Amino acid sequence: MSRAPQTSEPVPGSPDRRIERGRSTRAQLLTAAIEVLSEQGYVATSMRAVSDRAGTPLSLVQYHFGSKQGLLVAVMEEMNTRGLERQQAMWADGRPFAEQWRSACEYLRADVHSGYVRILWELWAAGLADPELAERWRATIRGWRELIIERLERWQAEENVELPMSTRALATLMANLFEGAETEILAGFEEDEASHLEALEACATLIAGAEKRAKPRVRRGSRRPGSSG
Repeated sequence: MSRAPQTSEPVPGSPDRRIERGRSTRAQLLTAAIEVLSEQGYVATSMRAVSDRAGTPLSLVQYHFGSKQGLLVAVMEEMNTRGLERQQAMWADGRPFAEQWRSACEYLRADVHSGYVRILWELWAAGLADPELAERWRATIRGWRELIIERLERWQAEENVELPMSTRALATLMANLFEGAETEILAGFEEDEASHLEALEACATLIAGAEKRAKPRVRRGSRRPGSSG
């Protein structure tokens, strides 16, 4: 009796194929939700609007997310993952701190244009009446702040920069600079009226100046200039 050939490929309708289709549908719905949030805001982002944008039945949105809150929590997690990966790569790319700061300013420009900044603050506003969304929003900001703290600590160690406050306090101040700029830009302030981007980019010059004023770190086993013996 002959045996059927063994294969590891999933057959149509197999659990592997169904799981992959489910992941693809969920990603499609998240993309649609992000687009609706960016263009129309929190109030207009209904599960029906998302299903219409994605071209899928409403029942699929309900199946994957359960409720509008579940959908928005998933959007926040998706945006948080994307943002943190990008920021982590930027702060760890080996460039001087001042150049990385300039990149952060360019990211702000891009994020305003793409609608990402609006989505973040739409979800913050929704979180004022929704504790779970509020906690997810805080987790997003917390993650960004921790990355800045890590970069400041490396900067302090590598350049021997004397900071005027703790790294956590300075990271909070730096994050607040960007958050304040974002809210006023969303409110409609133009750059010629309130120079947010100019002010943020000027901070790179302050960072570079702090590095120049820093005292050289004496390596263990090396001599100080002018020392003898």
